[in-house]
Amino acid sequence: MAERLTDDEIDTALAGLENWRREGNALVREIPVADDTYAWLSEAVMNEANMLDHHPDIEKTGDGIRFRLQTHSEGGVTSKDIELAAHIDQVIDGAARDRG
Repeated sequence: MAERLTDDEIDTALAGLENWRREGNALVREIPVADDTYAWLSEAVMNEANMLDHHPDIEKTGDGIRFRLQTHSEGGVTSKDIELAAHIDQVIDGAARDRG
């Protein structure tokens, strides 16, 4: 099981995840997406999350999608959240190239 990261470890990880921010005990990324892209992107991210056996909170916002990562059993951010954030970035970047 992954252990909760320290504030310094989270800050270091966020330096490599430029589109993510810390919000309380979680990592958050929001991006604008069209309604027809929301379902596709949610499914693509969940496929990645299933492979990692770690699941984000995904929320539809007014004009986009919001990802929130936290290891609930640890009450904060762990290495599993950092790994999933990087995978989500890859999915988003791939979608932008494919749909570009």
